[in-house]
Amino acid sequence: MYAVEFFFEDSFEQYVNGIWKGLHDEKITSNMYDIFDLRPHITVAVYNDIPDLGMYFSRFNSFFENVSELDIKFDVLASFPTSGTLFIDPTVTEGLIKLHKQYHTEFGDLLEFANQYYIPNNWDPHCTLAIGLNPQRMIEAMKYCYQDFTPHKSKIVEVGLVKLGFESSKCISSPTILSKVLKH
Repeated sequence: MYAVEFFFEDSFEQYVNGIWKGLHDEKITSNMYDIFDLRPHITVAVYNDIPDLGMYFSRFNSFFENVSELDIKFDVLASFPTSGTLFIDPTVTEGLIKLHKQYHTEFGDLLEFANQYYIPNNWDPHCTLAIGLNPQRMIEAMKYCYQDFTPHKSKIVEVGLVKLGFESSKCISSPTILSKVLKH
């Protein structure tokens, strides 16, 4: 399984990594902290397969060649209750939606392999803080995150293709196998 992910400036990555570590240290959840090579991100697309990786790499590099960094602001702490996911929600801007749609238009031939939650008109961009929480853990995680929550401005500065590794249907690794730094 593969995911296309937007990555952030170092300061915001450190902020999110600190939350993952804090949730782990407080014994609320370590589900994000324990994923090897995971970086804070917004997922653009998830594919159960990419049939021709070599061709995809070439197209990926070409598509993102002239894409510029995007300002982004995170000011909402929210959840998807049905999946027990706690996340920080960015302000959805025209630029973010446009880039997402352009990506999916360019790579429309991969639609049959795409997870439907990440396609245009069905996408809820977010940066995950914890996943798979039961209601009690969700409340604990929300309290932990809420106590020091402050809105953050950052930039999307890089895009990557990650290969998701699973063991017993649990994600255990997320190494970036291809990345492109966006133009300043």
